[in-house]
Amino acid sequence: MRIGFLMRRTEHETRTVTQDVVRLLRDWGATVDVIHLEERPTLLASVRPAHDLYVLRSVSDGTVSHAGVLDAFGAIIVNPYSVTRTCRDKVVVTALLQSADVPVPQTWVAEQATQLAPLLEAGPLVVKPAQGAQSRGVQLVWDADELIELAPQTGPLFAQRFHPRQGRNIKVYCIGGQLFGVKRVWPASTYEEKVGEPFTVTPELRDIAGRVAEAIATDLYGIDIVCSAGRTYVVDVHPFPGFKGVPDAALRLADYIYFTAADALAIRAARQQMAPAMTR
Repeated sequence: MRIGFLMRRTEHETRTVTQDVVRLLRDWGATVDVIHLEERPTLLASVRPAHDLYVLRSVSDGTVSHAGVLDAFGAIIVNPYSVTRTCRDKVVVTALLQSADVPVPQTWVAEQATQLAPLLEAGPLVVKPAQGAQSRGVQLVWDADELIELAPQTGPLFAQRFHPRQGRNIKVYCIGGQLFGVKRVWPASTYEEKVGEPFTVTPELRDIAGRVAEAIATDLYGIDIVCSAGRTYVVDVHPFPGFKGVPDAALRLADYIYFTAADALAIRAARQQMAPAMTR
């Protein structure tokens, strides 16, 4: 069994859940290659599936494009390329969430920042790049002058009505259909604050998470939730989050990936058996 992890090097953390997952999979007998695409140029003609399963851990533009090539040539990927691509596009994923009755803040898309000015009369906006990730480029805007000062964008702007968070930052993670809740201080300054505190997922959050899974078609994801004025809003979806604070996260993820790889290996074997028959 061969598994390839498509990921970027972590410079600020000495140990991550993903690193523990890789160790466990190797202990269980899998051949695991960690592929850092930022280290050298990639010959495009050489990009073909060479593993039974790929784990798409990074959502950088280059890594996702690499995964897209692998997907086009039949690779099996966790999370699938289509899921990751959807979650990276805030416009698309928010539209899907709305169609699944997932509670999200009121949302607008604009080609120019100044188009958002009239909306500020009803309150501040959270403005983000439509293709952003890891909170890059996210700004809270209170008045029209701040819109003028926004950094230039190469694509549309994504704006949502701001709802002040009550209490700690809430995250709900899903691994193979199992849900885990984690509360964190925001912004987190220490490792302990980043890990946060587990909590039992409420029926309301369980229902919301189920709708998210239906909307994005995966059972491996994380969602950021804001509770404000007695209402709950999903403000972000992550196709492969860090899972910090989830009890036994590395073991649960390694188990999920191992059995997904076993299924992928069986699929590849079936394809190879069918290929000669189709040429007769």
